Amino acid sequence: MSASDSRTSSGSPSQAEATSTLPAFDGADSPAEPQMGTGKGSAAKGASRSPRKTTAGATPVVEKERRGPRRVRLTLARLDPFSVMKLSFLAAIAIGIATVVAVVLLWNLVEAIGLWGQIDQLGRDLNGGKPLPFMEFFSFSKMTSYGTIVAVVNVVIITALGTLLAFLYNLVAALLGGLKMTFTDE
Repeated sequence: MSASDSRTSSGSPSQAEATSTLPAFDGADSPAEPQMGTGKGSAAKGASRSPRKTTAGATPVVEKERRGPRRVRLTLARLDPFSVMKLSFLAAIAIGIATVVAVVLLWNLVEAIGLWGQIDQLGRDLNGGKPLPFMEFFSFSKMTSYGTIVAVVNVVIITALGTLLAFLYNLVAALLGGLKMTFTDE
């Protein structure tokens, strides 16, 4: 609605007069109403207001001061378990890849400093010159296989736990109302 309504005025208003701003928004003359965008007061006031739109023939109104960021207070009331499952699966895949890479790098580091050889020599000294039987479990291929098995098990566990936690959050949010968050558009 414009400040000068053509139904109540006696003459035909021009295009610039028909799209002028409302008197309540012209200035900060009203002490009862706080300034919009100053960051003080309720987040509900002005949170859903959009900037003024001008028509094609009207000249844009220059604002006297720049508004601050809008703040919106929202509640996270429900998590979709399927989307949480997809996200936790992708995160578990990334963690699994990192696990296998870490096992390979650590094995190479231990091999580079000669720790496997020293452990084997210590075992031979303690066992009368015979190698320790469990040293064959520390070969590169077996350690990589162990890391891969742990990664696959972790993918299953992390995906299942993520989905289960989404269901639990939905139950708790139904009882208590969910998480309250405040967003700004800076």
